[in-house]
Amino acid sequence: MDSLPDAVAGKMGLLIGPRAEREAMLKVAARLALRGPVHILDGGNSFDAFQVARHIRRQTPLLDQALDRIQVARAFTCYQVVTLFTQTPASDRPYLVLDMLATFYDESVSLAESERLLGIVVGHLGRLSHLAPVLVSIRPPLMPDRSGLVRILCQAADQLYAGTQPDVPTTPTLFSQ
Repeated sequence: MDSLPDAVAGKMGLLIGPRAEREAMLKVAARLALRGPVHILDGGNSFDAFQVARHIRRQTPLLDQALDRIQVARAFTCYQVVTLFTQTPASDRPYLVLDMLATFYDESVSLAESERLLGIVVGHLGRLSHLAPVLVSIRPPLMPDRSGLVRILCQAADQLYAGTQPDVPTTPTLFSQ
């Protein structure tokens, strides 16, 4: 997944793979921080600043400047994810959304409610992607009844990047380099 192409404004990319392709997303975060400001919206508590710092340090001695360009916001429930997206202003800075469906897989929230909330978030993803690139990472659900959540995001995505997960639905065009 080191070869993810650059995302572009007006497009939402979706990366699907085990562990929500965490390492690939952290590398993308480092690459973007070297260029300018980046928003990280963390739905699976998977942002690791130390890993990102290691990736940045390999490319520049200006570690602090690059790390200062990263803005991180976390959500720990699917309701907080909705609030996070509702309160996130659109800008021309790239958005990385880490392990977005992690909280939507919570069995204490009904499937219908998870789908309803995800619909709200998909609307916000579209709003954010009008001005800036948006790259979302997810992992496949462990519970088969939650696979519809993945389909909802696949239908909303403009670009789909499949990680090492063998049975990833490919509704949008599959991009790889």
